[in-house]
Amino acid sequence: MTRREALRLSAAAALAPLTAPAASAAVTKDELRKHAAIAVSQSVYAEQTAMVAFEAIANGGLLDARATATMRVVLDHATQHADVLGQTLKSELGHDPPLAPTRTGIRGLPGLRRQRDALELAVRLLERAIGTHVQTVRQTLDATLLKAITGIVGSDAQSLVLLRKLLHTEPVPAAFERGAA
Repeated sequence: MTRREALRLSAAAALAPLTAPAASAAVTKDELRKHAAIAVSQSVYAEQTAMVAFEAIANGGLLDARATATMRVVLDHATQHADVLGQTLKSELGHDPPLAPTRTGIRGLPGLRRQRDALELAVRLLERAIGTHVQTVRQTLDATLLKAITGIVGSDAQSLVLLRKLLHTEPVPAAFERGAA
């Protein structure tokens, strides 16, 4: 064996693990669908949580007329988002959407006493929903899901700006917000 042949063989042996992943490391299509279904279910649940909380806040009597009107618009958006994500989960991945939480199951909602607290809770729930959606985008390769989720993230970000304006805080504190997962 010549030195060139030895170098060629050692180089091929060194690169072999990089070119062919181990059988245990290969991800199957079913595993990808399972991860995507879990991620989308979490996104559905985040929007459902926001929807239930926004309805309770809008009807709770804590908000002034302007904040109530804004909360009803944000509630309509959250309801549409939960419906779209639930339908997409069913049609694209064959899974039923999770059940929406009850009002008592949403931490911080039952004890609200002031408008500011209600709006701050709404902001936290929207930030959490956006963070969940960003994580979901990382878990799916399905174009239909990606299109739906990215549109929802944009809409939730606009709602977040409206709520922050009601709180008299900076509407967009950072140019590249990622939500709060």
